[in-house]
Amino acid sequence: MFERAKAFYDKHEPACTAGFFVAGFLFDILAVGRIDRLHNIIHQATYLTLCAYLTGLELRETYGGFVPPARLKTAWRYHVGATHFMLGTLLNIYTLFYFKSASLGTSLLFLVALASLIGVNELKPFKNSGTLLRMSLFSLCLVSYFTYLVPTLMGRLGALPFLGSIAGASACAALLAWRLHARLPEQRLAVRRHAVYPFAAVAALFSILYFAKVIPPVPLSISEIGVYHGVSRQDDHFELVSTRPEWKFWQRGDQTFLARPRDLLYCWAVVFAPTDFRERLMVRWQFHGPDGWVDSDTIPMPIAGGRDGGWRGFTSKANYQPGRWRVAIITSDGRELGRIDLTVIPDESTGPRESRTLLR
Repeated sequence: MFERAKAFYDKHEPACTAGFFVAGFLFDILAVGRIDRLHNIIHQATYLTLCAYLTGLELRETYGGFVPPARLKTAWRYHVGATHFMLGTLLNIYTLFYFKSASLGTSLLFLVALASLIGVNELKPFKNSGTLLRMSLFSLCLVSYFTYLVPTLMGRLGALPFLGSIAGASACAALLAWRLHARLPEQRLAVRRHAVYPFAAVAALFSILYFAKVIPPVPLSISEIGVYHGVSRQDDHFELVSTRPEWKFWQRGDQTFLARPRDLLYCWAVVFAPTDFRERLMVRWQFHGPDGWVDSDTIPMPIAGGRDGGWRGFTSKANYQPGRWRVAIITSDGRELGRIDLTVIPDESTGPRESRTLLR
């Protein structure tokens, strides 16, 4: 059976590799769960530690500072595969976190770049490319880990938590470089080239992207956003009133908004935030006029974290005109968490209109 499976794999290696990659990615989607779960944080820290240890041993072996013991030589042959497996798992996790937290309008290129790195990690030529690539991918995972961990622990977003993230990741990278310097005292340039420079490049790139408001605002994520004719709270649930025909299943609420006099525009959102997390979101209404998008209103929407299903809330707008509108949810540090487009069309009819009530 084993020989048959090995022969099938050898014959269809590209298809099997793609299948394993897709299966692993789907498994991570189902298994990761909440971003602030302790076992997830420990699991990622363990993988990062093992990746740093194995890649450090590999660098030492390259320059004669490490020889695997005879009893471990067979196992040591698989250290590159094990490192890529762990890096692939971490890249999957962070891509999922960023994807859940991203507004595609501002973070699409960032997400595409991350997804490309996942593919690079799985390609055989890159797996054989040496320590420098693995150290670069490790640096990316290390910065991504602290980028969500520090805001989660501090319970807020902002420049200070982000700088704390970079500082925490830098301390870990400095510890690794210090240990490698101690083991390879005559190879300081090689250590800097393989361990210090890749991390410095990743940290600098993340800093630029953060202040350019491109990096998604992890650990927040928006799980639902929609526009409705009515939203009201009833005890422990909300009632959303929609007039959307059921055949327009692709719309999120009443994105084609048929407006009668005295109708309000309601923007409904469900935002996940970790336990004890506090954030002051802003709901920005924009109208598309002759000169492009113009801000109309910016309404505060404070949230509190901890609920598994996410924090639920809404804002409403009374003064509007027919045409194209956009509603964006912005974090306190100016990053876009999500957006929705809608078109307001005057409804001149006066008879009863069909509507349905959704419970959330």
